[in-house]
Amino acid sequence: MSYEANIKKVLVVLSPDLISPDKPKQSPLIHRAVSLAKNAGCELELFHVCYDSGLEYQLFRSSADLKRRREALADQDATVLADIAARLKSDGINVRHEVRWGNPRTDAILKKIVQSKPDIVLKQARERNYVLGLTSNTDWDLARRSPVHVWLVNEEVEHIDRIMAAIGNKFSDPGDITTAVDYDLLKVAGLVGDAFEAEIHSVNAYQVPELRDLVPGIEGTVAPVASIEEQHRLRTRIVSQHNSSVQALAQYFNIADDHVYVREGHPNKIIPQVAQSIGADMIVMGANSIGRLERLISSVTVEPVMAETHTDMLIVRERDLAVVPDIDERPIRGVPKYNLEHAITNPEESFTSPLEVANLSDVSVELRNRILQAWEYDIRAEMTEENEGGPPRGVDVNALDEIYSAKALLEMKQHKSGNRQGALHGASG
Repeated sequence: MSYEANIKKVLVVLSPDLISPDKPKQSPLIHRAVSLAKNAGCELELFHVCYDSGLEYQLFRSSADLKRRREALADQDATVLADIAARLKSDGINVRHEVRWGNPRTDAILKKIVQSKPDIVLKQARERNYVLGLTSNTDWDLARRSPVHVWLVNEEVEHIDRIMAAIGNKFSDPGDITTAVDYDLLKVAGLVGDAFEAEIHSVNAYQVPELRDLVPGIEGTVAPVASIEEQHRLRTRIVSQHNSSVQALAQYFNIADDHVYVREGHPNKIIPQVAQSIGADMIVMGANSIGRLERLISSVTVEPVMAETHTDMLIVRERDLAVVPDIDERPIRGVPKYNLEHAITNPEESFTSPLEVANLSDVSVELRNRILQAWEYDIRAEMTEENEGGPPRGVDVNALDEIYSAKALLEMKQHKSGNRQGALHGASG
C-alpha cells in the first residue's frame, strides 16, 4: 500500500494534562505540530477526548442531567482548544479543533481518525513498561490499530535532528529482505526529515535461520551434514546478500553508507542500542495489527523498543491492516464558550467590559492580553479619527481607563499564579 508523497493533514491528540489554558504553549507536542505545519505546509486539527469516570457512576441522576453535565465538561475543554487554536492561527497556522466525550479513549481517537482522514496522528508519548504481552495503553493500541501513521512525541526530545528508520527486520528471504512497508517507512522518514532538516539513518537487525532452513529441497527433513567450512561459507554468502539488499534500499533513498547499520541480533535489542549510539531523536518503524494475546505468545518489536528508548516514535501503518471500531453513534461534541477568533478582532462585540476579559479564567493570559490590546487599539483609532475631523464616534472617555484597570488586574493574577507555582515547585523539590 503506497501513501501520498506529502503530509497534508495532521491530527494532534491532546491528553487531559495538556488541557489547561497556558500549559499547551510549552508542550513539546504543540511545538512539534507547529514546526511540522510550518515546514510541511500542512493543516492541523486539534483533538481531545473528554471523559470523567466519576460522573458516569452517579446512579441517581437522570440521563438528561448526566448528558448536560457531560456537555458542560466538553464545552469547558472545547474553550481551551479554541484558545490554543486562536493563538496558532495568529501565527499563520491552518488549524481546526474538536472535543468529544468518549470512552474508551482509544476507540474515540480511532473513530475520529476514520472520519477526519489525517496523514499522521501526533500524540504525546506516555510512560510505559513492557511486561510480555500483559501490559497495554493507548499508545500501543494506536500503534497496532490505527489506519494512519502514529507519531508519539517524547517530552525529553527538544529537536528532531537525527531520524533512524528500522527497516527489513525479518529474514524470510535472504535475497530480498525489502517489502512495501520498508519503502513506505523510508518515504515517511524522508518527509519528516525534509520538514525538520534532519539526518536520516537506517538500521537493520537480522537473525540467520538454522542451516536446514537455508538449504533448498530438504523441507521436513534433517539438513545434510556439512563441514564447518561449508556451513561458514553458506552463512557468509547469505549474510553478504542480506547486507547488499539493505544497502541497496538505503541508496535508493539517498541515505549515506555511513548512516546504514546492519547488525545481527534481535530487533528488540539492536534498535535501542543503535538509536542510543547515534543519538537518534526519532525512530521510525512499522507495526502489525495484533492483539494482547498475540503479543504474549509471539515475538514483537514495537512495544519493547518503545519502552526501552527515549526518543520520538513514528509508527508507519498499513491502512489495510487497521482495526477500527464501528462509528454508528453520535458523540457529544464540546462547544467553546466564546468565539475567541472573533473576539481578537471585535472585542467590544464579544464582551461587555474589559474587566470581563481579565476575569476569563478558562482563557490563556496571552490571549486575554491580546484581546485587551485589540480593544485599546480600536478605541485609540476611533479617537484619532474623530480628532482628525471625522464623524463623531461617541467614544467613551473612560474606556481606556477600564482597559488599563483590566490589564493591571490581569498582571496581578498572573503574578499570583506564578508565585503559587514557584511555591509548589519548591515544596516538591
